Amino acid sequence: MKTPILLLTTLLLTTLCPLGHASQADETTIMLTGQNAGPSPFIKKLSLTVSDLAALDRIQFAITPRQGSVTRPLSATYTRSYLASRGYVNSQNRQITVPVFGLYAGYTNKVVLTYFFNDGSSRQTSTLMPTQPYDDPCGYNSHAVLQPRTASKDLSYDFILVVSSCSTNSPTVIDTDGAIRWVGTAGVRHYVATFYDNAVYLANLGLLRIELDGTVTRVSDLQNLDAVGLHHSIDPGKHGMMLDVDTQTWVESVNVEIDAKGNVLKRWVLGDIIRQAMIAGGDDPTPFVRTASGRYDFNAYEDWFHNNSTTYRRADDSLIISSRENFVICLDYETSAIKWILGDPTKQWYQYPSLRKFALQVGPETDVPIGQHSVSITKDNHLLLFDNGQRSQHHVPLGASRGYSVARKYALDLQSKTATEVWNYTNSQSVFAPFRSSVYEDAALNYLVHYDVGQQRILGISASGEKVFDYRFPGAGFRSLPVHWENLTFPATDARLGNISARSQVNTGDEVGITGFIATGPGPKGVLMRGLGPSLQVNGQPVAGRLMNPLLELHNSDGATLQTNDDYKKSPNAAAVAETGLAPGDDREAAIIAQLAPGAYTAVLRGAGNTTGIGLAEVFDIAPQAPSKLGNLSARALTSTGDRVLVGGLIVEGSTQKRVLFRGIGPELGPRGVANALQDPTLDIYGADGVKIASNDGWRQASNAAEIAATGIAPADDREAAILMPLRAGNYTFIVRGAGDTEGIAAVEAYRLD
Repeated sequence: MKTPILLLTTLLLTTLCPLGHASQADETTIMLTGQNAGPSPFIKKLSLTVSDLAALDRIQFAITPRQGSVTRPLSATYTRSYLASRGYVNSQNRQITVPVFGLYAGYTNKVVLTYFFNDGSSRQTSTLMPTQPYDDPCGYNSHAVLQPRTASKDLSYDFILVVSSCSTNSPTVIDTDGAIRWVGTAGVRHYVATFYDNAVYLANLGLLRIELDGTVTRVSDLQNLDAVGLHHSIDPGKHGMMLDVDTQTWVESVNVEIDAKGNVLKRWVLGDIIRQAMIAGGDDPTPFVRTASGRYDFNAYEDWFHNNSTTYRRADDSLIISSRENFVICLDYETSAIKWILGDPTKQWYQYPSLRKFALQVGPETDVPIGQHSVSITKDNHLLLFDNGQRSQHHVPLGASRGYSVARKYALDLQSKTATEVWNYTNSQSVFAPFRSSVYEDAALNYLVHYDVGQQRILGISASGEKVFDYRFPGAGFRSLPVHWENLTFPATDARLGNISARSQVNTGDEVGITGFIATGPGPKGVLMRGLGPSLQVNGQPVAGRLMNPLLELHNSDGATLQTNDDYKKSPNAAAVAETGLAPGDDREAAIIAQLAPGAYTAVLRGAGNTTGIGLAEVFDIAPQAPSKLGNLSARALTSTGDRVLVGGLIVEGSTQKRVLFRGIGPELGPRGVANALQDPTLDIYGADGVKIASNDGWRQASNAAEIAATGIAPADDREAAILMPLRAGNYTFIVRGAGDTEGIAAVEAYRLD
């Protein structure tokens, strides 16, 4: 059930040009001069003529969803320099080509184009792009709808990469309505593929890279990989992509990490690693570990390990590998030493003391994985996998079989060497997928489940536990991955902190609202700060006890006051505030706009005339494309109970996922001179749908406490809270309370890492 909280989410709007003179958007003429078909019906290329190419910074396209769809528009933004690097800019003729991918086939698509100029101005237009039908060899267009996509917009993803070898158009991207939106253009039939670095990577005598405009290049061959073939999965690694490879010596028991250009970064030979561990433990590995004899097919006796997926666990610098034949095994990333093993104790591996000593015990009401696939680490640092429930094929004893398959998530306690099941999706034990299949988490607690039962069944689960869609597709398939094509940027941009807001009880003295931020980069940073009170509402109703006349101050790191505002329309910058589209909703509210040199700043919210009430302080990045960025963001205020807790909001922007560290601080404020510091803060984080995705009370109790400590910015007091998790672009809300309904002054902070 969703928690009824106030979500502090704000839409960042495009900054317009200053009034009083013509903008580049006004002065630049852009004409659409043609459309050309791409390598598939899902791709077309728009031809534009631009009167002043130098004035154009970037172009965005957005494909309007079909009528009745609640999916987000598929959208991408190209910088002019990126298009030039791809050969899409002809400066002599002032022409530019915009590849548009993800179009509906056999349909007249409405495509919205937004042109962004160097002076910060923008202009929008739209065009119709008709496409040819797609002759679908895999039958995706004739899928069975077990449950149509609901009207819920809570699901964190809208696009899915379906990995299958059903045709030479491998792989396929569908949306959560079940419509095909893209297919591979390499003319290759293969089930090993992934989406990485804004492109699709596909196995073919090595590795191909398929750009989303359909361009195909080879990034690696088998000789470079020292392999005879690729199989199963391509997964995210520590520094690049993890490949499952066959070699002359080993069948399905070698992993290689490569970068986006195909360079080999690191290699793990499981046969050597496990054989050495068994010998060191006094066992003969000969009956268990087997070298290749020329066969690499499913029935090869030498397929003793059968690695089918990997995942990197940053919390303890580990590589986790799924062996379908045996177990899940965890290695130290750097040394390859075995850390732990999780698997069925009735299989052959458990008979060897040298391997049994690494076995994790399972907690109450916990089943071990059997014949599992698709290992990954979730946002809350747990182990997620698809438990097929299928026994071994090439070892004796064969181990157990269950007759049904389950998506499972395990909490790992490596101090007690215990794995405890904390979530599962059994589907009423109604589906048995003995081989292949997958489950992946997108945003926290949002899952995508793929069953391969001769046909493919793909379903989505939101953070509230709602099944949002359920489809069955003809033909076998290996796995499905959630992909984010609703806000792609070329080149890819790292996730960044775009906005922070803090809602709290604003009193006097030390109990005013304080929001801090750091501007980093080579030049000034454009920011807008707001102090709200009269316009605050929850569920359409005014907040009781709100601050009726907020006063806002901007201070630098020396404490000097740079600007103040009481009633934003009285500011000399009132017009500039209005032009951002972020002006307060009530004239009594405050706003400050500024271009700030790199450094640390604080925005202080208080009531004019020492009045008190519930107020909201916000800081916005109004120039997100500038090289300068907002670094860590923080808010400090009194937190009490009920509506008077400290509620923060954070907007993460960008096209790649990054780690964010949240801290809930209290005890360490006292030595800094803050009276009435909160002595035992708790921290909760919620997604945009209002579902709690993480919580902490005492940062050393976190499952990734070592990872938090390794950042160098762990809280100074063990009673303080911290949550470190990878986040995609989106809106997040965090609440700091006092344990046991205690109250005091607390700070909440967000740091973008990596």
